[in-house]
Amino acid sequence: SDLKSMNFFKGLGTYFDKVQRMRKLGGMISDELLISKEKVELTASICKTDLTSGLVGEFPELQGIMGGYFSAHQGFDKDISLAITEQYLPIGLNSITPKKPFSIALSVADKIDTLVGFFGINEKPTSSKDPFALRRTALGIIRTIIENKKNLKVNDLLSYSSSLYQDQGHNFTNQDLQKELYNFLKDRFRYYMKEKQIRSDIIDATVSSFSLNKLFSSFNKAKSLNKI
Repeated sequence: SDLKSMNFFKGLGTYFDKVQRMRKLGGMISDELLISKEKVELTASICKTDLTSGLVGEFPELQGIMGGYFSAHQGFDKDISLAITEQYLPIGLNSITPKKPFSIALSVADKIDTLVGFFGINEKPTSSKDPFALRRTALGIIRTIIENKKNLKVNDLLSYSSSLYQDQGHNFTNQDLQKELYNFLKDRFRYYMKEKQIRSDIIDATVSSFSLNKLFSSFNKAKSLNKI
């Protein structure tokens, strides 16, 4: 595989390594979404192959989109091709989120892996700089979960993701990884609720006692309270 010679990021292995981690994370998410584990794993295995094409090298904005075309052309079914096309969504606050279960699984697996990896090697955003767009990545996880009315076990996915890196021999220097990720996602959740015009006292109450495993439920309660 050409992905073995393409680095994902220094200290986080190659794209081939990332795909192996995504397969396992995707498998865990598939159990929660009650979809075929084999199919999610297959989707993850081929989701980055377009990165090795000259076209994507030249036009990075085509990543995922070309992959979707390639997989459809090779005869993979619609769920798989769509998931590959949508794996980078949502890209911002107003971008569309993936709606189909296989797309959700792939998108969340990709983002969890990225977030855990960069935090693991202490490449975290500062108040002024976020060179790897990790705030956007975290918000993408939150939006995808809430807007699809799911409660994915984000906490469990974060710790599983971290152990997948360790299994590959990546030793994280960040000792407070889980706590920092929790606070970072909590912060993005707060931002999301603010953007949804939820009153600040309700936001404070919501984040003072919430679980990452129940993002949708927490948001739903806040929204109901906000109406009253």
